[in-house]
Amino acid sequence: MTDEIIYANLKFENCYELDNVPEPEVPKEKGLPTSSHSWWPVVLILITICLALLMGLMTLAILYLNCVLCPTNWNWPGDGDMCYYHSTERKTWQQSHGFCSSQNSTLLLVKEMEKLELVKKFPRRTFWLGLSFRADKKGWFWADNTTVTEEQKSWTNNLQRSLLCGYIYHNAVYNRACEAVDYYVCEKPAIQLQRRNNHQQEEWFVRSRGL
Repeated sequence: MTDEIIYANLKFENCYELDNVPEPEVPKEKGLPTSSHSWWPVVLILITICLALLMGLMTLAILYLNCVLCPTNWNWPGDGDMCYYHSTERKTWQQSHGFCSSQNSTLLLVKEMEKLELVKKFPRRTFWLGLSFRADKKGWFWADNTTVTEEQKSWTNNLQRSLLCGYIYHNAVYNRACEAVDYYVCEKPAIQLQRRNNHQQEEWFVRSRGL
């Protein structure tokens, strides 16, 4: 019996050739636009300048640091060279003068018009001044032994010899009997704590701002 060879053509539908399948695209990394890179040197330079200026200001602040010191219960108004003590009790002019002297200070002196502006910030509206009439010298004197000038008299209210002591009443200068009792204000030079750099070492020193 003769063997018969049978040939068959096989067809596979819906099959794809592997060789023709395209490879997936790898997504490309997105970077900054090329134009933005050109700004970085400018930004770095500006930051460097700002830091240098800041360091310079801090250095100046340290080199020229000043502190104003006043004794306990005394006040510094925020500017000027004086510390002030505001009494909480009433005394005669002589008693007030004596207390201020015991504190190495004087009763408030109002030698300039600017001082009257400062008085407006004080908590009380009436208090003794370092101003009195001296019969032996026949004139008005401040508590620091300086005479009252004609200009200074111009902003007072008719100083009378029969009323020998000066006081503040609602931001103006008046005079009345020294035996009356009232509040008072003492003043003395503030103490300045200053830092100094002599290029070799830093040192602190204290001095009176009034000297």
